[in-house]
Amino acid sequence: MPNIAVIVGTRPNFIKHYAFQRACLQKNVPFVTIHTGQHFDQAMSDDLFKELDLAAPEYSHVLNRTNLETDLDRQVTFIEHALSMENPDVTVVYGDVTSSMAGAIASDRLSIPVAHIEAGVHTESLDNPEEKNRRFVEKTAHTLFPHTRHAQHTLLAAGYPEESVFLVGDIMKDTLLGISERHNIFGEKGDYLLVTVHRAENTDSGTRLGAICEALIECERSIIFPVHPRTRAALLRTGYWQRLKKCPSITLLPPQGYVKSLRLIAGADKVISDSGGLRREAYVLGKPVISLIELNWVPEMVDAGWEWIAGADKKKINEGIVTFNPPPQQDDIFGDGKASNRIVSILSNRYGLTGGQNHPIVSKRLLAGMGVQAPSN
Repeated sequence: MPNIAVIVGTRPNFIKHYAFQRACLQKNVPFVTIHTGQHFDQAMSDDLFKELDLAAPEYSHVLNRTNLETDLDRQVTFIEHALSMENPDVTVVYGDVTSSMAGAIASDRLSIPVAHIEAGVHTESLDNPEEKNRRFVEKTAHTLFPHTRHAQHTLLAAGYPEESVFLVGDIMKDTLLGISERHNIFGEKGDYLLVTVHRAENTDSGTRLGAICEALIECERSIIFPVHPRTRAALLRTGYWQRLKKCPSITLLPPQGYVKSLRLIAGADKVISDSGGLRREAYVLGKPVISLIELNWVPEMVDAGWEWIAGADKKKINEGIVTFNPPPQQDDIFGDGKASNRIVSILSNRYGLTGGQNHPIVSKRLLAGMGVQAPSN
């Protein structure tokens, strides 16, 4: 019987799960992985699991997308079935995606405690689907793991009991540091800007997407632009795909794996993105960030002078490219890279988790690949 059930469904979940899985293996705490299939592209999902050497999920769902409400219902049903089969002591969910909300709903129905990793990331955009997910999961969760001091203060100010809120650091940083130990991500520095766009707020709005593209076309700097499948469809729909392809300073790439993405960040002068996770990775790697979304999930990055909020404003984007430069020193916003170990230790103490045999698919090859010594039986 697993002590922990972990819900994953999207690329950011998989990246965080690398560090969490590694900590569970190091501490010999059994877990089971439930994959909702929320990820936009199944092939990309499979590739990322292989790249990160993640154990194949014990439960995998193929989600035939219809609409948000129906997708949520299907994920809840799938997760509830898996949890009923496994009867874990606690369910772990990451961040603010639909899969996390579905995991919280299913667990609540079965009276299984929920632990929320990356809790307390609030914005004023209460109509945003991810904001709704985040707030619901927090209200359902028994244990909250904020990744920054601001997130911790947000939870305490909202009235969550201090004994349920644990500032642990950012598990994303754990993964980044762990992967950088296994792969050389620090090549030669390139004279380019790294751009990514994938959020629905930008891809579903021709006006916003157009403003971003016009800023890139007018920019005189070399640009590398890995294009998400949803973004590619939007660029084709609006006619900007051909315009970007014809621009000699812009290099369009297919979606990149995690390691290649880190190498591109590490080599860039600046990162221009609407991705919350990639912007944090850029900060950890010492790269100034220009945000293509007005939502500010980590105010500390702006306060520290390392993030420029441009949104989809062409003038602000270009101004950031030309004039925005961070201070020489960085604050250690995201902790020391040991968040996952703290999380597993806290869960073990709170829920009386015991060491035991992990699922058979966690082989010695997998353990060695993650830099973890196989526990003796």
